[in-house]
Amino acid sequence: MDNSLKAGFQARLFQSKIDGLQTKPQDVMFKRVWGCWKQCPFCKAPCEAGGEDHTKHFVSIHRPKGLGRYRFDDSKKLVTDICTSSVHSDARFRCRDTNDKWHPYKEYSTIYPDWRIDPDSSIEATAYWKYVMAKFNEQFADKYGVEPTDIPSSWENEAQAKKSLEQTSNTDSPAPG
Repeated sequence: MDNSLKAGFQARLFQSKIDGLQTKPQDVMFKRVWGCWKQCPFCKAPCEAGGEDHTKHFVSIHRPKGLGRYRFDDSKKLVTDICTSSVHSDARFRCRDTNDKWHPYKEYSTIYPDWRIDPDSSIEATAYWKYVMAKFNEQFADKYGVEPTDIPSSWENEAQAKKSLEQTSNTDSPAPG
């Protein structure tokens, strides 16, 4: 009985200390696990760097830039390229942050110095994001006030999209045991 009372008292002491903290431990853990929520300036994917203690924001897998409202200037169609390919290319962009002046993607860091986007032309969007872009192409275009884009037929594969999600969730899950 003595041990039970001591354990109960210690548990209450511990809980009252936790309750009295200005920053709740669960909030700190949530931010570390879920990143800081800043969005890629092009595709709007959320930063994956844990918490707020990082100098550069990054995303491991970018989305088609059309999901972040990017469109081709001449055709007004949503862009299907992803950020890593654009940063590798000689393409240019313009937006509010560039005062609507054209700027090379390769020099994106002069406009967005707190972002790290590694140039790589071999990386593609995941099958999931390709499918989302294909499935909701008309709705995104309508919402953003632009033209739907030309979607490759391979992007419309729902089975591949589901498999892509399963592979992602299997890699993110801790090993059993």
